[in-house]
Amino acid sequence: ISVRNLANDIPDAVIDTLLEVAKQNAPVFQRYFRLKAKWLGMERVRRFDLYAPVTSTEKTYSYNEGIGMVLDAFGEFTPEFANLAKRVFDSLHIDSEVRHGKDDGAFCFGVLPELTPWVLVNYHNKPRDVATLAHELGHAIHAMLASGNPLLTVNPSLPLAETASTFGEMVLVDYLLAREDDQQVRTDMLFRQVDNAYATIMRQIFFALFEREAHEMIQQGASVDDLAEAYLKNLQTQFGDAMEIDDDFRWEWVGIPHIYKTPFYVYAYAFGLLLVLSLYQQYKAEGESFKPRYLKILSAGGTASPADILSEAGVDIHSAAFWQGGFDVLAEMVTTLEKIPR
Repeated sequence: ISVRNLANDIPDAVIDTLLEVAKQNAPVFQRYFRLKAKWLGMERVRRFDLYAPVTSTEKTYSYNEGIGMVLDAFGEFTPEFANLAKRVFDSLHIDSEVRHGKDDGAFCFGVLPELTPWVLVNYHNKPRDVATLAHELGHAIHAMLASGNPLLTVNPSLPLAETASTFGEMVLVDYLLAREDDQQVRTDMLFRQVDNAYATIMRQIFFALFEREAHEMIQQGASVDDLAEAYLKNLQTQFGDAMEIDDDFRWEWVGIPHIYKTPFYVYAYAFGLLLVLSLYQQYKAEGESFKPRYLKILSAGGTASPADILSEAGVDIHSAAFWQGGFDVLAEMVTTLEKIPR
């Protein structure tokens, strides 16, 4: 794992702390899956039900409504965010129309620092499309804030690449939750947030924990069956008694291409989202004083290592308490869902 840490320019001690704090917080998602079983009318969810939708909403937002909500949400955080996002629209650098032959998905492309980034989305008028719009505009804002750096240091490193985009989504979700009167929409939004957090944080962390254990076991001559047994125990630790795990899932790791093609790559997903959640927890606690520090992080681009950039902004990623702040945000979301009458 040290080789991957070196490539990501992150100290080994930081990743050790991240993995340990995440492992200690497995009960947060175990609570969530018990709640999900209740909403699905099951005693326990099975692995097949991991991402089963619990609620659905027919609520739609026109493209202009979506733009308005994103710009308003960004503006409440800081007018600079809204102004930079508006620049993408004013420059006609966004393609939102759904049409035959167009690529699916969404992305942001910054060609040169002096040019306003281009954004592609496929807007279907669903709440998730508004979130995607906020996400991609977050990338554009990051690029524009970092554009004053030397050309080779404009782009942030992988661990920081999703910071502005995911933070933008968090700002939007808070904005919508404060204003949405439809409880079904609010509930659906929260379930989606926690589902995504599980897929991005906890699932990836336990993959990385298994990889680390597997590398150590192989050095001691472990067989494929030994590794499969270790993986099954990994799943049991991750889910506890909150999930029914079929024995066949001991072989799930065989189908995870990252393990062979890009060893230990997966923790970067967890690092990115948990970093944003932890930063967001600081924002909620500190308010206005947090904003200049956050803008400093984005403006740094790739001019230094993630640890140094964050340290310059007063963020200590060596601290277990910092990472715990992100899980506290998730625990609060689960508590909110637990209070919603079924």
